[in-house]
Order: sequence, then C-alpha cells, then structure tokens
Amino acid sequence: MPFIVYSLGTLISFKYNDFFILKNYIVGYFILFLIEVATVLTNEYYDIEADKLNKNVKRFTGGSRMLVENKISIKELKIIILFVIICLIILSPYLFFVTSYSKQVIFLLILGLTLGVGYTAPSLKLSYRGLGEIDVAFIHGFYVLSCGYVFQKGILDNVEILFISVPIFFSSLAGVLLAGIPDIESDRLVLKKSISVLIGPEKTLTLSMLFSLAAGIAGTLVWQKFITYKLSYIYLILPIYCIFLILIQYIIKKSQKIDFEIDKLILFSMFLIALSSFIPIILYSLN
Repeated sequence: MPFIVYSLGTLISFKYNDFFILKNYIVGYFILFLIEVATVLTNEYYDIEADKLNKNVKRFTGGSRMLVENKISIKELKIIILFVIICLIILSPYLFFVTSYSKQVIFLLILGLTLGVGYTAPSLKLSYRGLGEIDVAFIHGFYVLSCGYVFQKGILDNVEILFISVPIFFSSLAGVLLAGIPDIESDRLVLKKSISVLIGPEKTLTLSMLFSLAAGIAGTLVWQKFITYKLSYIYLILPIYCIFLILIQYIIKKSQKIDFEIDKLILFSMFLIALSSFIPIILYSLN
C-alpha cells in the first residue's frame, strides 16, 4: 500500500505541475522501501521477546517468526540492517541532489526513518507508549503521500495532499488498531502499551468502528472535490463500504467472537485502505 499511496502523491504532482521525473520517482520509492525494511527489521529485533511469548499468532499478526523460529540469526539480522543503512546513506544524498537540494526532502527522509525505526526501537518506542497505531496511520497516509509529491517538485505547496490523505489516515488507523488485538496478552507481559492493551479488545473494536466511520465521512467530503470529475461517483464506494464494514464489525462484536473472527476483520479493513488509495488514483488518471 505505501507504493500505491506514494504513486498517488506523484500523480497529484503531475496533474498540477505538468511534469514527471522518472529517476526521482524510482530512487524516492526505493528509499521509502528501504526505510520500511529498516522498520520491519528493527521491529523484529526489539519485539523478539513479545513474539516469543505470543501464543496467539495469526495470519496478519505476531511478527514474521523468523527470529523466534531460528530461520535467521540475530547476527544475520544485524548484517541486513547494516546493509540497509549503507544503501540509505548512498541513495539519500543522490535524491537530495536530483531534487535541487530541497530541504523538505531531507526533512521527510529524517522524519520517515525516525518514525519508522522509532516505532519499536528506543528511545522513542512509540508502539510501547500507545502511539504506534497513530504513527503507522500517519506514515501510510500523509507522510508517504507527501513524499510522492515532494520528491517530484521539491516542495509541498498543494493543500490537496492533506485532503486526500485524511481518508487514508483513518482507514489505516481503523485497520492497525485491529491488528493489536491478537497480541494483547504477549504485549502485556513485556509492558507494551498498545491501544489494544490499554483499552481491551471490545473497546478497540469500537474505536476501529469509529475510525471507519471517520474514513467514510472524510471520503464523502473529499468526493465534493471530485464532483466535477468524470466518474466522480465511484468515490462514493468508499463511504458505502465503510457502512458495510461497520455493520460487519458490529455483528462480530455482538457475537463476542472477536478473537475467532479477527483475521476476517483485519482483511476487510485492509480492503478499506486499498479503496481509499486506489479510487483517487483512478479519478486523477481519468481526468
């Protein structure tokens, strides 16, 4: 999904600035990809104790199990992290150069690496302080979208980026909240204060429903921006799907089968994230 959102930011830049720089697009995304890899690897390293204690591993939660199941060693993991850092050190100055030494590019790269690695790694440890879910939603929404735009033009000068990112932010937040539910017991044992740990599974599901509703409302408001576009009505698929998702969440909550149905809920929420990202790409491409 970050690739799709990044491409959406680039497409918005092309629509309003009438130019597309392929090398910026490729190098910029590769750097974001490396930041995401660094985030995943450091999360595996610093979350190893929680993953070892997790007896409720699901399809979308519980880590990759690569360290826990000894499919890769700590030493090998550190070598990979070092390789990723070297690649970032090489590519970041090049992106800075091809974007005409944009200060906003440097700021975005530092911000992305800080918020990405800081999700689990000290001293930020955002996922241990009840801020991890907001961190993920911000990165997958406004941050990645801004990178797609800024890596082309060198400066963020279009407020439309903010409007388009709001449904993506709320969709991501609704989904990532659910992903914390299966990990509650293991997270408690390592004193990880995710939102699911702080408020419990039922309230987490309720909060996810509220953010799904927020995504639908935001989508309806953003649709007003597209109302003069060809096929603008397809944006209304987003709020309609939000209603469907909230209904599913409500039924599962009432059935008290949250743990049993959590993979299904996460999958439905991932589809919401996809809709909030793909639909504007379609509209911008056709108009």
